[in-house]
Amino acid sequence: MIVRQGGRSALIAILLAGVLWGSGCATLGPVYTKVDKVPEDRGLVYVYRPSGMMGGAVAYDVKVGDNVVTTLHSGGYFPYFSKPGEVEFWAKTESRSAVTIDVKSGQVYYIKGTLGVGFFVGRPHLIIVPADVGEKEIAECKLIPEPKKEENREEGKTTK
Repeated sequence: MIVRQGGRSALIAILLAGVLWGSGCATLGPVYTKVDKVPEDRGLVYVYRPSGMMGGAVAYDVKVGDNVVTTLHSGGYFPYFSKPGEVEFWAKTESRSAVTIDVKSGQVYYIKGTLGVGFFVGRPHLIIVPADVGEKEIAECKLIPEPKKEENREEGKTTK
């Protein structure tokens, strides 16, 4: 009887993990393509998260101020056109991670998102990476659809 009950618990745990894994998956777009033209009055910031087994079902919002730039999924990327000047990008689940870029018009930047171990949910980590590293790591990522919230359309338009 004990073995049977233990087997049932294990089965429930496996099914629950499958449901949670599936619910975190997003419909991502095509594989990375370089943005052809950066508007003269903007800088381009690629926010990306390479695929990984750890935290694959966990996605988190990356924000500038109170505006969601993108919801960062494992294996996804998002091209964000930013106004010039110091811009803080941040993400938060159990803990907060932030990076600041002094955005220059016409320049391209890369922010890599990762996920660390948390108590209840993974903890986001944002890292500014050099262009040569970002270009290699983003190559297999897929485009994350633009956020649907109206408040996010003001600054971060992604027209190619």
